[in-house]
Amino acid sequence: MDEKELRERFGDVYNSTFDYIFKFLILKIDKRDAAEDIIQAVYLDLYRKMREGERILSPKHYLLVMAKHRVADYYKRKRDNESLDDAGTEIVDEKALDALENDDGYTYGEIMKALKESDDITYRIFLLHFGRDFTIEQCAKALELSPSTVKSKMYRALKKLKKELKEGERYAFFRRS
Repeated sequence: MDEKELRERFGDVYNSTFDYIFKFLILKIDKRDAAEDIIQAVYLDLYRKMREGERILSPKHYLLVMAKHRVADYYKRKRDNESLDDAGTEIVDEKALDALENDDGYTYGEIMKALKESDDITYRIFLLHFGRDFTIEQCAKALELSPSTVKSKMYRALKKLKKELKEGERYAFFRRS
């Protein structure tokens, strides 16, 4: 495979798998920067494998397995470097990922874009509360904030998101059962 074909094939794989892999990482990793670093490393590994001529039958599966390994490595390094309580290293179950996977990717992208523009604490509150299903009190404890601060940051951000995003069933991302 020449360089042009390689880039086209890689571009096709990247475009068809990026949203899925990034959603997975956002749910699994507690820091946005770490998730972005991992996704970059995973796609770089794929590109190197493709360049070496290895044939990967299911790139999405390959990328997901690589991402899972990197998530495990991330938490192993984090555990080795810090003393964390059990709540800080919990990994979300697959139900949340399935719910996101079945949700409209465009809506998810809009929400993530809006959250990235907010402060890091608000972003982490959303990851813990909606991604890991933490209660307000658990979020407050994990982030070392008062529950009233967590509530106010979350509700202000929700209000802002609702204002920015259209209402309707398509945008029912933040409804909780």
